[in-house]
Amino acid sequence: MPFHKSSMDIRLKDKHILSAYCRRPTGDAIYSELDLNGVLGAKKGELRKLTWSCENFSDSATDVALRMDGPNDEPVLHAQLDDGEGNISNDELNLGTCIKNEDGHLRYMQCF
Repeated sequence: MPFHKSSMDIRLKDKHILSAYCRRPTGDAIYSELDLNGVLGAKKGELRKLTWSCENFSDSATDVALRMDGPNDEPVLHAQLDDGEGNISNDELNLGTCIKNEDGHLRYMQCF
């Protein structure tokens, strides 16, 4: 199950640290953080599924924000990215596709 279905107070700190209170199977919730720089990169100014497992996306990103978007309130990372050639583009990535709540801890999961 995607982490946002079993987590509360989902936030983005310092434009790259995902934090939330994640429910455990026992019903209690604990605080957890995941540094997205360790699992997400940017390539040619885009946050794309193919860039998961890269690193340090925030080095080339500005105006980074996490918003609960769409009819299912999914956690979408929004950013402006430099493509390395001086061009800036807006991009977004649904974090619910590759992050799960594992016993109260935010974990990256291989999904591509």
